[in-house]
This record gives sequence, structure tokens and C-alpha cells, in this order.
Amino acid sequence: MKKLAIISAVLLIVSLLSPLCAADGKTVAYHTELDFADISDTGSFTGYTGFGDDWKAVQATNYETRGDGGTLRFAPFAELVLQHRLTGPYVFETDVKSPGSQFFGVFVRSTGENLSGVTFFEHDGILTESGDADNEGIGATGIYVMPRGDRIILCIKTADTSQAKGIGTDKTYFDTGADMSGGFARLTFEDDGAEVRILVDGNLVCTVKMSDPSDTDFMSTCRLFTRAEIFDANGTGVKTVAGCRISADFSTVAFGMRISEAFIDNVSLTEYEKEPEETKAPLGIRRVDIKCQPEKSEYLIGEELDLSDTFLEVTYENGVKEDVRVTADMVFGFDSSVAGPQVLTVKYGGTSAAYSVYVVKEHGQSVTDEQTTLDFDTAAETKPEEEEDNGGIGKGVIIAVIAVAAVFCVMMIVMFAGRKKDRDNGGKGDMQ
Repeated sequence: MKKLAIISAVLLIVSLLSPLCAADGKTVAYHTELDFADISDTGSFTGYTGFGDDWKAVQATNYETRGDGGTLRFAPFAELVLQHRLTGPYVFETDVKSPGSQFFGVFVRSTGENLSGVTFFEHDGILTESGDADNEGIGATGIYVMPRGDRIILCIKTADTSQAKGIGTDKTYFDTGADMSGGFARLTFEDDGAEVRILVDGNLVCTVKMSDPSDTDFMSTCRLFTRAEIFDANGTGVKTVAGCRISADFSTVAFGMRISEAFIDNVSLTEYEKEPEETKAPLGIRRVDIKCQPEKSEYLIGEELDLSDTFLEVTYENGVKEDVRVTADMVFGFDSSVAGPQVLTVKYGGTSAAYSVYVVKEHGQSVTDEQTTLDFDTAAETKPEEEEDNGGIGKGVIIAVIAVAAVFCVMMIVMFAGRKKDRDNGGKGDMQ
């Protein structure tokens, strides 16, 4: 009995610890589930607290029965938002049915910000596949999927100044083989922080690879990926989307509805601990390049160096590239007290890159080709040669005067020597 008790205790401990480790050895950092089996039909879940601290329901979202319990129905202008920011890799899954034709999306990589009234269901005025306006944009940031029968629409939020709120949506259509208008299908997002894989009923549909993070977005206070490459299930590139608004440092997941209706069930999200990042120092840096050269290349005397939009592209020995913001302690060679061309050297990790600027006394001062096309190898030490103060006479003029005087003296010496020779020869003739 004692041995049995010990074995039982060990098994109990193992069973308690097992949820903390995934089958592939990853450590689970956070987990949440919703199956809607134990909630009552309230008619509306606005302000509903039955989902605990993990999820927040907004607007008219209500309950509907299903064969194995209940589902959550999304009515117009409904939201269900995870209150936990995901910083590690995660898997987000849900059963989804969307009998309506439009306006429902499942979000990942959103910042969760409600910017100037732009919520998850806000109108952006985007275009349909045929190019006609259909007003079906939802959300301010992120990637989202809209189920449409046996297809999904992959939507990526973009910066679009032609729209009233400055936000647009890029759309790509994919076939799934699963009818999500008449029944439920399992929608899965696998996000490792650099790419998002989207699956329907366990089958890969597409992949989004994200890059070029920036913290200069016109509305968001968060760092956003500005570039996305979309690939189909076979790994074939479909398109590249520029000007994206995809959260770079964390992900908020959400469900958003504008018009029509949709149903979700069996929501599951598992976040894993981040694996330690590879140490880049032992790899060594192959090269650095000025990726975003500053627009400002002309400075007034006494003006401070502006590095607000300056980035290096660092290429490591293993081919991995990284964008690094240039800071003042990385820049050498700038002196705004002296007018003229200057080459600034940016040093990083034992390597360097360079770019040129020009210091002027006043804006609009002309710059000659010779002054602006400096050799980066030597121009860092090159400064315009100043004239000496010799009563307004330049050094070149003085040298020229001296040279003329020297030539004149030589000519006079030669002439006198010739005359003396003639006299000496004449004297000898008389003596004979």
C-alpha cells in the first residue's frame, strides 16, 4: 500500500506538471480556453465577466446552442479580445462558422489599440476582389482572416493615406476545401514572431512572413512590421505587401464583427516560452550598410546631427540580416563648426559604413560637384584649404609673384653675364 501511495503521488505530480511542457519539448508560458458550455443564454455579453480576466467581450455578442454545448454568436459591432499580450511563439485555434457573406474577422498580431475610434470592426473603405468598394475593412492593425464559404480572405492592415482614417487593407483569396458557411471548420494560426502559418482543418493554406519593423507609424505607439511576404500552401510566393501595420513586438488576438453574423466555439490559445536568441557576436558581422540614409544632408553651422531616420542593415556571417538604429555614439567625423563637405563614419561591431553631409553658413549655399563627391577612404580627413591672411592676398598669388621675380632675376644674371663676356672678348681684340 505504501509503494502504491508513492507511485500514485509521483503520477499526480507528473500529471500536474505535464501541461507545462508541449509534446515537442517547448515550455508552455500561458494557456487559455473557451468552450461556451457552461454559460447561460444572456442575450448579450456586453460587459460580461464570465470569461474571466483573459477575455473581454464588447457590444452585442450572445449565446447559441450547438450539439455539444454552446457557441458564441457575433452580432453587428461585436468584439472578443484577449487581454494578454503574446510575446512568445503561440498557437491560436477556434472553430468558426460564418453563414453571412462579410464583415467578420479573426485577428492575430494586432496591437489592440483603438486608434481615433478605429476599433476591430471599424470601416476602412477597402476594395473587393473585382475592385469595387465594399466597405468591409475591420481593424486598425494586424493580420486577420475572413471565412467565406469554402474560401478565406487573408487581410493585412496597411497605412493608406487615401482612406479617411489613413488605414487600408490588402486582401488575398485562398481556397480551403472546407465549407464554413454551412458548418464549422477549425481555423489555426501558428505564430513564431517572424511568420504566421494559417491552417484550416489541419491543412496549411498560406504563410505570412513579416519583416522591416519600424517605430515611426503615423498613428501607433507600437513598433510595427511594415513588410509582409505571402506564400501559398506549396511555399510559392504570392505577393509582397508594403506599408503594413502588423504588430512587431507582441500579438493581441481578437474576433471582430462589423455587419452580418458568425459563430465561434472551442477557442484555444497556447503561448510558449521564447527560446534563447542565438548569440550573434561569435558569428561575426560580414558587413554593414546604410539602409535608410537620412533625408537631411545639409546642416547650418552649429546645428546638431539628425539621426531620427537613420538605420544600418547589419549582415552576419550566417547571412542573417538585422536593422539597427544609428545612435550618436556610433557616428564619427561630424563637426558643424566648420563649413564644407564631411564624410560621417558609422561604426558597429568592428565594421563601418559611411555617408556624406555638407555644413553651410546659410541655406541655399551652392555646393560644387567636387565638394559633394568625396572619396569615403580619404575624405574624412579632408577639409577645405583656407587662405592665409596676407592683406587679402591668397597663398597662390604670393607663390606666383615669387616665381616671376625669380625668373626675372635669372634673366638679369644671364644678360649681365653675356655683356661681360662681350666686353672681355672686345678687349682681347684691341690688344692684338
